[in-house]
Amino acid sequence: MAGARIQLDIEARSALEALGELLDRVEDPRPAFREIGEYLDLAHRDRWDAQRAPDGTPWAPLSDATKARKKKNRDKILVQDGHLRDLLRYDVSLEELLFGTDRKYGAVQHFGAEQGAFGQTSRGTPIPWGDIPAREWLGLADDEEQPVLEILERHLLGG
Repeated sequence: MAGARIQLDIEARSALEALGELLDRVEDPRPAFREIGEYLDLAHRDRWDAQRAPDGTPWAPLSDATKARKKKNRDKILVQDGHLRDLLRYDVSLEELLFGTDRKYGAVQHFGAEQGAFGQTSRGTPIPWGDIPAREWLGLADDEEQPVLEILERHLLGG
């Protein structure tokens, strides 16, 4: 995934132990990873609809200039046609679960960009044409950690 993805460096001892135990005891962790991927997809969609970062803070509002340029969804942040939200994906292997988007603009929306950060058009217009504030959309909220642990536990216990 070239766009934006999350890498969870779980600090909680219980989560690390559960994940380590899963990898030691379960021959194929992919079913657990797929279930976590589905959970992350739903959690991100819910948060996207609420227009909030994983820590619960609201996204920076749209500028008046952006609202004026948008032909539809003028009141929705990070939504023109809904493609970015609808293109969240996960990929699993025996070693990892990747979650995010392959769209480069997903990273721009997450981290932000200054006017002209990507050069200019042949007519000299800066790309982007204005500053894009960071609107963190990718990540795991504190209250989303427990369900992930429960998924790992269920797979550890064979349920």
